[in-house]
Amino acid sequence: MASRYLTASEAAARLGIKPASLYVYVSRGLLKSEPGEGRARRYRTEDVDRLMSRREGADGALDFGAPVLDSALTRIADGRYFYRGADVLHLAERANLEEVACLLWSTDAATAFGRGNLPAEVARPKAPADASIRLQSVLPLAGTLDAASIAQDRNARAAAAGRVLRLVAATLAGKAARARACDAVLAEGWKLDAKGTALVRSALVICADHELNPSSFVARCVASTGASLYDAVAAGLAALQGPRHGGASRRAAAWLREVDEIGDVAKAVGERARRGDRFPAFGHPLYPDGDPRGRFLLYALAKAYPRDATQKRMRLIAETVATQTGTPANIDFGLAALARVLRLPEEAPMLIFTLGRTVGWLAHALEQQDTGRLIRPRARYTGPI
Repeated sequence: MASRYLTASEAAARLGIKPASLYVYVSRGLLKSEPGEGRARRYRTEDVDRLMSRREGADGALDFGAPVLDSALTRIADGRYFYRGADVLHLAERANLEEVACLLWSTDAATAFGRGNLPAEVARPKAPADASIRLQSVLPLAGTLDAASIAQDRNARAAAAGRVLRLVAATLAGKAARARACDAVLAEGWKLDAKGTALVRSALVICADHELNPSSFVARCVASTGASLYDAVAAGLAALQGPRHGGASRRAAAWLREVDEIGDVAKAVGERARRGDRFPAFGHPLYPDGDPRGRFLLYALAKAYPRDATQKRMRLIAETVATQTGTPANIDFGLAALARVLRLPEEAPMLIFTLGRTVGWLAHALEQQDTGRLIRPRARYTGPI
């Protein structure tokens, strides 16, 4: 019997979501769309019902589903997000990453970022050129030199978290660790002026945490075993490399090169839409009306560089995709646009995301260690009996 198809409006109503959210499910491979009449897309009824069952059942609990543990760090609600009750976009306008770290870690600057609180010198073997791989080799070694990172005392662990963050900043920038703000460390390596440094500072703040994303959950699980803060961050970093998480920024950069090759933005977007290909760096399941982080970065760039041709082109791309798909740009596009406008290296979005999110990984690790509980969920067996 032939499958019955649903229009976008019908499928959205059946799932109880907004039509714009359908593209998010398609982009994540959870729902398949097919060409319909004209430019419209259609959806198989059985596929929609199967997705609805997953969302309602227990197997959807770890897939943007029901909360799985308590946390006082980040709240996402009504298209906004907050660090311990503070609006993140307001923080991004005035705070730096260290101030946000103190907020999320429940500590003070003197404890976490005193001038003498620096990581131990780590003997570096022949360092890989890729900064993320270099960091993965440095973290475990540094952890063996810092026994306080597994201390029982909360202040001692907060101080160790400060050392971890400074090590990450220095390693990603290819510099020696110093008592400097993280945005200044990156800005020095990229030779940014005050305006560019301020934009990087804001980007680091909005990347600091985002509730139980995969890398933060992994870091939390590792911390629950009693492993060091260095190991927890290394675990988060490993999860971040996946193309469906932090690696999304690389896909965004690749697609922007494709737009450059075609030249005409409308043509490039139209061709991709007609092929049914996904638009990397657009849409987010938690923000049906648009990712506030991507919106913030695009607005900040327009405000800082209103006449810049690259800024205008990035905005045009974002607006064109949103018009054709109903899906706004997310944080990955915002970081890619930032790198383009500031003429940063192509790996810059990943470096900014990694350094900012290190604060969140450490916050989750500290919070989990405070509970003294091991994270050990059960599996529902589905194999042969």
